[in-house]
Amino acid sequence: MPYIEGEDRHQIHLLPNTLDDFVEEENPVRVIDAYVDSLALEELGFQVYSGTKSGQKPYRREDLLKLYLYCYMNGIRSSRKMETETKRNIELMWLIGKLHPDHGTLSAFMKNNQTAIKKLFKGFTLLLKGFGLIDGQLVAIDGTKLKANCSKKQHFNANIVSKKLEYIDEKIDAYLHDFLTEDNRQKKQEITEKLEVYQERMHELQVIKQKLKKTGEKQLCVTDPDAKSMKNNGKHEVCFNVQTAVDSKYKLIVDCDTVNDVNDQGQLSNMAEKTKQVFHDQKTTILADTGYYNYLEIIDVVDESTELLIKPQKGKQNKVASGFDKENFEYDAINDRYICPLGYELPFKWNGKQNGKEYRRYTCEAFDICGQKESCTSAKGGRAVTRLKDEEVIEKITENTRSQSNIYKQRAAIVEHPFGTMKRHLGYTYFLTRGLASVGTETNLICLAYNFKRMIKIKGVKDLIRLFSDQARSKSNMQGVYLSKIA
Repeated sequence: MPYIEGEDRHQIHLLPNTLDDFVEEENPVRVIDAYVDSLALEELGFQVYSGTKSGQKPYRREDLLKLYLYCYMNGIRSSRKMETETKRNIELMWLIGKLHPDHGTLSAFMKNNQTAIKKLFKGFTLLLKGFGLIDGQLVAIDGTKLKANCSKKQHFNANIVSKKLEYIDEKIDAYLHDFLTEDNRQKKQEITEKLEVYQERMHELQVIKQKLKKTGEKQLCVTDPDAKSMKNNGKHEVCFNVQTAVDSKYKLIVDCDTVNDVNDQGQLSNMAEKTKQVFHDQKTTILADTGYYNYLEIIDVVDESTELLIKPQKGKQNKVASGFDKENFEYDAINDRYICPLGYELPFKWNGKQNGKEYRRYTCEAFDICGQKESCTSAKGGRAVTRLKDEEVIEKITENTRSQSNIYKQRAAIVEHPFGTMKRHLGYTYFLTRGLASVGTETNLICLAYNFKRMIKIKGVKDLIRLFSDQARSKSNMQGVYLSKIA
């Protein structure tokens, strides 16, 4: 039976192949090459070496950045795996000229250029805006959890420490009992060694307990103190919270951030502000889910150029079921009072201030005669309702979200697209580095890789190479003018 035969590995060619013969004209690696060549890395803050000093010659920063971009676009983050790829991957050989930087050099490049990589991502976002790939008319915000580089066993809170100390106490008591009743010298020595291990562990837990008490923190991760235990996929894991703002036109990421907040309630104004910085000269509609619902944050976000659509959180189940949720209380603006579902008044009582925001408090005076106090409130002084000074803004946003439900329903399709690609396709469900600064750099590289792949898919290889080549020539001309002036 005939088979398709491969070429003899010892065959000698009269005209040898070049690396360029193995990289097609439409290969995305050519776009990476053209893009990095168009950048002024020193202006972005990358550590650039002259190569004129004595000692071992440095690698060009351009080559290391090309390597990082290519690897992140292909689901490779480990510096050791990157090093291996440079020795076997033909596309990488073409891209960086058969260089083989070791894993230490690659790791140091990322560590020493964290701020520059963040600027690179922001610059790339402006590039996308210039290409017309993001328009800012509709932007969706959401967060996802990525696991930290930390074992769950190295995470502690007051409850975990107490349980572990209780368990160790029981084990020590049991071993002490065995020690007193045992006659065999060898077994006594074994018990003594085990007791020493448990006593040392108890000391470590006591130190952790004191640290939690001293700092006021509710939890502590020994391996990575910045990481926190968060609910992720129905269970609690030690994670970081990755925030993104995604443009609706081509599902490209406008900006990203990495925080250790266990939920999204404090991140609305942060991500909205990042979005406004990119689209500061136009009106933008921002979509956010219920997890971001926070009165104080919402008021900070909305202005003349920013519309916010966000669903309010559901009230407590017992209040909703009984019909006494705040949503069921009607505000009478003329008389400055609230009317409860039974028709009783809640007149204004006093002004207050919380987190820098003024509010007014209204208290029920008929709680003794209404007959529904137990269903309405557990407060001895009756039901009280607070109203922020700018609560009309909240009410208007709620009404706008209801009336524009066809737009709001697009939220998940817009913002979940990048998360699905990054997690399922590229495999980025966890971080390799530790500390907020380092994982933030990882996030920037992941989002840059996602945007880069999307851009190539949308614009095409040849068109992008032409655009970046023109940009590189422009940069070269500017440098020539500068050199002629200082000559």
